Amino acid sequence: MAFLDDFFAALFGALGPVGSLVALLVIFAIDAALFPALPEAWILITYTYQPETMDPVGWAAILLAVAVAGDLLGTSLLYAAVRRLLIQDRHMPRWLESGMRRWTEFLVVRDERVILLNRVAPVVPFVGAFIAALRWSYPRSMAFVAVGGLAKYAALLYLVFVIGVSYDIHTARTITLVLVVVVIALSLGGSWWYRRRRVRSAGKS
Repeated sequence: MAFLDDFFAALFGALGPVGSLVALLVIFAIDAALFPALPEAWILITYTYQPETMDPVGWAAILLAVAVAGDLLGTSLLYAAVRRLLIQDRHMPRWLESGMRRWTEFLVVRDERVILLNRVAPVVPFVGAFIAALRWSYPRSMAFVAVGGLAKYAALLYLVFVIGVSYDIHTARTITLVLVVVVIALSLGGSWWYRRRRVRSAGKS
């Protein structure tokens, strides 16, 4: 862990507070729009390398704002691209749209509330594309993106805050890295379990 500690210390030292926030914004936007970028890992790691001039609560609040902004930005960019290039120009393959609709039929909820479910068990990738293809309400969808992000990342940051109060900085960072692995594993496991259960339920009906 000492190697990782030195690596991240050098990385965040080189980026500085502003650079770290910009990098976090980009990571969350990429995760929301293109491919998984492990945002849970980066927001927690960034928190543990807070600037000396910032207090923990203030730093956490800034990170939360950046995380939500990144989620909204990435989701909106993907939504706009799919809506403009595929939906409005009528280039959306029918098999793809039909497949997206069938996929949501396996879920407990089939509208914008899927976005909240996604925070617990990622069952719908590329949320922005689903918002556009399934004609979900954009304002309502963005509200769910923001609320879900705030709830999830506030809870994670609170856990790391408690860890930081209870242990010295190096031990706290080690525990945080373990927490990151656990959160990602639980998220992937929950997604697999939920999809498997819904497919089985659909097969019995």
